[in-house]
Amino acid sequence: MLGDLKLTGGLRWTDDQKHFVEIPSEVLDSGWCHPASGVINQQWDEFTGRAVVNWTPKLDFMDQTLVYASFSRGYKAGGANPPVPNPLLGLERNITPDSVTHPKTFAPEFVNAFEMGTKDTLLDGALTVNGDVFYYDYKGYQISQIVDRSSINLNFNANVRGAEIEATYEPLPGLRFNFAGGWEDGKLASGSQAIDLMDRTAGHPGWVVVKPSVFSTSNCILPERRRRSCGNGLDQSLGFWRFLRGRKIYFQRWNRSGM
Repeated sequence: MLGDLKLTGGLRWTDDQKHFVEIPSEVLDSGWCHPASGVINQQWDEFTGRAVVNWTPKLDFMDQTLVYASFSRGYKAGGANPPVPNPLLGLERNITPDSVTHPKTFAPEFVNAFEMGTKDTLLDGALTVNGDVFYYDYKGYQISQIVDRSSINLNFNANVRGAEIEATYEPLPGLRFNFAGGWEDGKLASGSQAIDLMDRTAGHPGWVVVKPSVFSTSNCILPERRRRSCGNGLDQSLGFWRFLRGRKIYFQRWNRSGM
């Protein structure tokens, strides 16, 4: 553009097409294989690119200076999550519906990245100082978590901002001092929600997870007082089962007798 001003840009077009065949993941089902439970086809057309402006002013107190500003648009395709394990052991072959913890698909991720910084050389090359500030605006940021022994992707809006600085000083040949520091702040958009599978009670001391058995998973959360009443009923049921286990039950064609 000018003698000390330079503009660089680039543009990219991406065409993503994905084809998924859903196959249940039960291991206790009968038969040699699992028939496909559904097909998911996805397609995206997106333009991305980057633009950078470099300015190299002549300053009396600097050996060399570069000031730059950049904007880039990024994109990552979405996809399909693994199908939900069938709780009925093969009795239900329809496509499982979306759920909060196990959505069938996840959306693409987009980011608008802004950065501005400078690279400077001073003291006849003995001192170099580089610094920058940045801001990333994410739409549909993809986050993975483990659900039912599978990796599930979820989408959230988020933003990240920060600053970085680094310096190198070499007063004598072979003697060098280095410094590097940074600050970063990232957060999800207001109202973002997801179930923390490692802490389903969200750290609340008055809540507990209620399961039908110690080997089963559960999303049922009850207050502690409610859980105690459920526990009393469970203890009574276990006591009744112990009573039955100590007896022999005989079944005949027309009647039943116990000994």
